[in-house]
Amino acid sequence: MVLIFSIAILSIMVFYSGVIAVNVHKTLDKANAGKLLRVLFPSYFLTTAILALVALVFSIIEKNFVSAILLSLILLGSVISRQFIVPKINEQRDLQISGNISSKKNFAKLHGLSVSINMIQIVILIVLVITNIG
Repeated sequence: MVLIFSIAILSIMVFYSGVIAVNVHKTLDKANAGKLLRVLFPSYFLTTAILALVALVFSIIEKNFVSAILLSLILLGSVISRQFIVPKINEQRDLQISGNISSKKNFAKLHGLSVSINMIQIVILIVLVITNIG
């Protein structure tokens, strides 16, 4: 079950990062893309957190403690992103739109942090999938 849930989380993350986010920006103007992503991102992180939690429970049941540690990192990254980073990104974007010059730099830092966490999670999931095959 750890493998199945790890593949599911990885698939969602790759699809969202490589297809959804890219095409939203290509298809919609900046204002509407921002509105849509503000709705999608919290759901995305909640979904990955729930799936990571379920996979974590299975890894503990299966006594697969290395997977449990890695899935804990996935869960933690999703919760931190959803509960702390995304609201701060939205706040900085709102300040940027209202003319606050320093918020552009803060937005870029927070967005970079969010992307970095997401990429680290993807790498961890690839390791989880490879190590749980067989």
